[in-house]
Amino acid sequence: MNKILSFDVSSVCTGWSLLDNGKLKEFGLIKMSRNYSMSEKLYWFKHNVRGLLKIYKPDHVVVEETYLKNVRTLKTLMQFISIVNVETFNMLDKEPVFINTMTVRSHFGLKDKIEVFNYLVGNYKTKLKYLVFDEGGNDITDSLLQALYWNEKLNEEKSD
Repeated sequence: MNKILSFDVSSVCTGWSLLDNGKLKEFGLIKMSRNYSMSEKLYWFKHNVRGLLKIYKPDHVVVEETYLKNVRTLKTLMQFISIVNVETFNMLDKEPVFINTMTVRSHFGLKDKIEVFNYLVGNYKTKLKYLVFDEGGNDITDSLLQALYWNEKLNEEKSD
């Protein structure tokens, strides 16, 4: 069985999706108020991640690998990513898989977030029809593309 929980981590709006045997089962956002202090955001994020891990009990957790935007942003993102890392280990006794977003996009022949969004909304019309790009939809579709990529990689390993 392959349950994959994937995160596109952000300090304001983290997209997540769950694949179960290659099928999209659930997706959503972890949103935090911009008015929260950093400690409040981390606390809120931790409890949301923990809840998702507890509810779905994934076999694999996938996280977008962070790339350098600027040092301040990198430092902030790493705090949130470390929560996913620690909670995955704490609750599932495993480590998440970190995937480079450019590797994932090129695998599917996509160039940017807009192409990812349009590709996945087009392929999952019924489930994703209400997503709006600038209202977290792109965060969900980024997490979904990562999960689909990892699912393909796992299937390749099985067939070898």
